[in-house]
Amino acid sequence: MVRLGRYDPSARQSITDWLVKVQSVCWLRGINDVTTVIALWHTAGAFAVCMQLTTEDQKDNVKVKKALTAAFLVDSFSAYEQFVSRKLRADQPPDMFLAKLRRLAAFFSGVPERTMACRFVARLLGNVRQFLRAGSRTEELSLSQIITCCCDS
Repeated sequence: MVRLGRYDPSARQSITDWLVKVQSVCWLRGINDVTTVIALWHTAGAFAVCMQLTTEDQKDNVKVKKALTAAFLVDSFSAYEQFVSRKLRADQPPDMFLAKLRRLAAFFSGVPERTMACRFVARLLGNVRQFLRAGSRTEELSLSQIITCCCDS
């Protein structure tokens, strides 16, 4: 089941990911008018963007998505900032954390796999990072092996 929360640009939530979730929820529920769902589930910043559209455009799914994406799409500079500052949350699976890092890196042409592995390990929770470094030769592990070790811990 897809859980749809409110879109909050101040939480650095991806507008693209949120719109995909909206689309999925609508499809699962058999809702054809996606714009009515979008209108119910955004916060002040996104609401202000939608209110700048004409009444006719507010009813057009493509125009609403285009306006929201243009207003809140992450650029390469903010993506890099998020990439270097993001840490694994206690309630977040390591593979989801890595997926988010990869998505952010794609905004600035990506990074080599080894750089991604170093970034990933550096931003793990302290106890997981210590477990990884103590239990294996992290230098010799591929990123997929590091993920497996994290999931096993």
